[in-house]
Amino acid sequence: MKKKIFQAGACIFGEGRPKICIPIVEVSREAIWEKAEQTSVLPADIIEWRADFYEHVLEPEAVSAVLKGLKERLGKRALLFTFRTKGEGGNCAVSIDAYDALNETAAKAGADLVDVELYLDEKNAGERIRKLSSFGCRVIVSSHDFQKTPAVEEMVRRLQQMEQLGADAAKLAVMPKSRQDVLNLLQASITADDLLSVPVVTMSMGVQGVLSRLGGCLTGSAMTFASAGKTSAPGQIPVEQMACILEVL
Repeated sequence: MKKKIFQAGACIFGEGRPKICIPIVEVSREAIWEKAEQTSVLPADIIEWRADFYEHVLEPEAVSAVLKGLKERLGKRALLFTFRTKGEGGNCAVSIDAYDALNETAAKAGADLVDVELYLDEKNAGERIRKLSSFGCRVIVSSHDFQKTPAVEEMVRRLQQMEQLGADAAKLAVMPKSRQDVLNLLQASITADDLLSVPVVTMSMGVQGVLSRLGGCLTGSAMTFASAGKTSAPGQIPVEQMACILEVL
């Protein structure tokens, strides 16, 4: 099936090798901008701002100012805005209205990509995705399970649901309890990549699941997360190592 690839910054998302994404998880505006400047010499395609770590995240003007500064410092690199909710492993909790307002602020401020959680107010997910898309950004719809790895069929179903709701890319992260769980995630990624027309992003978290972060060329996962200091999820490896491994693969 032909993929609906799209431009994100200087990269073509869904085409070629998996794109490398570095998360920024700093607390203050100055530290966020400093980290963004440091990434200018690192081999990354996308920078993710994990806004749930920001000390003034509930102040729209402060969020807009940080986003403007990030865009200035990232140059051609794509900017992914993510507020990860507490229920899916994030740093703080907000109301649904505040969550929507944050994502809309990011879209209007020029974020190339915005992350939307599938299971936060699921019945309104499609409307939420359409509204963000109307501002000109691309939407990554995501689901995170820090407790377990669901059955292959369930993982594929979730990714398909994301596409049906209008996602530009479908993301799934799960926690393995065994080697078989990692293999199941890899199989779900391959199956979803064959079935979906939008790019798929998958990962098995933790040390046991590191292989899934490296094997996107085989499984069809279009993006992988790597660290530049602090990590945003268990199992991320340093970006320099990631770039070398993907080059070999």
